[in-house]
Amino acid sequence: MISLSKTTDIFLNVVIPVFLGCIFYFLKNEITVPEMIQNYLPDGLWAYALQSCILIIWNRKINIIWSIAIMLFAVIFELLQYLHFINGTGDFFDIIIYFIFFGIALSANKFFISNIYFKLTSYDKD
Repeated sequence: MISLSKTTDIFLNVVIPVFLGCIFYFLKNEITVPEMIQNYLPDGLWAYALQSCILIIWNRKINIIWSIAIMLFAVIFELLQYLHFINGTGDFFDIIIYFIFFGIALSANKFFISNIYFKLTSYDKD
């Protein structure tokens, strides 16, 4: 099996998704991709990275309270945009994308736990 350090886990599941989301967001006028991907993939990658970060902080044990909190945060964020309290366009599809990518992160968590050997002593110290 593969040994994965906490640093590598953070890089794969937080840094790379945020970086790719930024690329799509900042280069949306420079690259040609379908509008649906252009509009929603950065949000999904952000949601995946946030949920993964919470899982990594809790040593890949699902913490229901934090998971619910970030889902509520996403809904409130979109609602505040819709009500024009903060800049942006409140979009129901953004909420759906957030929940899909939160789910992907939770599902991927099972993959990381079952298919990759975590040395808990080194994982916790990293």
